[in-house]
Amino acid sequence: MESIKKNSRTVNTLYNFIINIGGQFITILMQFIVRTIFIQTLGKSYLGINGLFSNILSMLSLAELGVGNAILFKLYEPLSKNDTKRINILMKFYKKVYILIGITVTIIGLILIPFLHLLVNDYNKLESLGINAIFIYILYLLQSVSSYLFWAYKSAIVKADQKEYIINLVTYGFTILSSVAQIIVLKVLNNFEIYIMVLIISVILQNYINAIIANKMYPFINEKEDKSIEKKEVIDIIKDCSAIFLYRLNNVVLKATDNIIISFFLGLEMVGMYSNYYILYTTINTVFSKVFDSVTHSLGNLHTTHDYTHEHLILKTINFIAVILGATGGIGIFCVANEFINVWIGDSWIIMQPFALLMGIEIYSLAIRVFLSKYRSAMGLFQQAKYRPLFGMVINLIVSILLVKNLGICGVLIGTIIADWTTIMWYDPYIIYKHGLNGKFSIKKYYIMNCIYIIFTCIIGIIDYIICSNIFLNRGWLSVIIHSAICGISVPLILFVVFRNTDEGKQILKLKDKILNK
Repeated sequence: MESIKKNSRTVNTLYNFIINIGGQFITILMQFIVRTIFIQTLGKSYLGINGLFSNILSMLSLAELGVGNAILFKLYEPLSKNDTKRINILMKFYKKVYILIGITVTIIGLILIPFLHLLVNDYNKLESLGINAIFIYILYLLQSVSSYLFWAYKSAIVKADQKEYIINLVTYGFTILSSVAQIIVLKVLNNFEIYIMVLIISVILQNYINAIIANKMYPFINEKEDKSIEKKEVIDIIKDCSAIFLYRLNNVVLKATDNIIISFFLGLEMVGMYSNYYILYTTINTVFSKVFDSVTHSLGNLHTTHDYTHEHLILKTINFIAVILGATGGIGIFCVANEFINVWIGDSWIIMQPFALLMGIEIYSLAIRVFLSKYRSAMGLFQQAKYRPLFGMVINLIVSILLVKNLGICGVLIGTIIADWTTIMWYDPYIIYKHGLNGKFSIKKYYIMNCIYIIFTCIIGIIDYIICSNIFLNRGWLSVIIHSAICGISVPLILFVVFRNTDEGKQILKLKDKILNK
């Protein structure tokens, strides 16, 4: 069998980072344009149903059971050793599992159809407006199923080999094409159903192009392989998947059920208002994910070396980067979100404070949560904290439902924040230090350092909010740009200057020099 061409971890990380971040700016721009035209042409009801059904279908993604992450972890070692036979066996297993997942999602999705009227508070209003909610839901279901069928599994080997930037280039290309097509559909046809069909076609074509790329880069994955994955390993993967499933279930309950709770208690129009802020949340979430995706597979490769001292330094460094990203995004949302919504689509769409403040806190939590999740997955730590998500789910649902009655939409965010800070934020680091780093380093120092980060983030946030509330007001997009720049520059600059002499600060400077040399 053929050998696999290799780049260094630094080179792959650099390529992944540049493509991920550069492409994400394109994605943000196209999403913003499409959302603006969507609001202008279809209005709040369609916007609400778009947000609600997207969240319902994201819940169905739980049927994936985390098998993608489990297989990616299994691929790291054979890829590092150029064991093409082993890779081929895993990919064949992955294909069978994804076909099964696609069928399962289809069946569960169809079973939910009779219960749609219970999830949509304004279901009768939709019918009076001539909106066929069932047909629209089926289209969303087709889009979800397409992400598991039609060659979807083949992109896994490219990602595990630290070359996710290639897959992302395809993704960003289709983002541009599908966005242009959606804009044409909204402007010319003003048709929501065709708008969704564009997404379905885009997913299928994307999978097809990714499969061609994988076949060309790793032709051995198409060779006939009589040997199957061993029964014992299947059992191990099932155990890992059961643990990953609980993590994924927790993530869905933490976020994807928000729209369902808001729709049930506050109505579909509030879902539409929330979804405009939520697009800011998802945009920042995607940026965080892309940044950490850039290093995840390299971290998985590093973990196979068992160099714990270096791995601990990298852990602290990436944690500091997560703090900078979370603080910047969170303070930016706190200071600018309402102003952005007002300038973009008008003050009737604004949700008053403390909503933006709570969303800013959630953004900060999100950055740390994404970092911990990616790092834990790269280390293969799936089973060690598998019951922790259950506590997060229970706390989130109970607090959100109790508070939404008296505090409205802010109560839903408070539920998510409390669930984060009482589970993930302290327990996942403990698991990483104890099992990933074999207990060789003190977890107390991690907790203390992150408490110090939070104190400085709060101080910077208060200062930036006072500044943004008193200068360059009521000047439209100019105010939004200036206030965003104030947050975007001051937060990372102050944090880095304050902590530049720590181990993580010095490591960032070293990485900067190394990247510039590359």
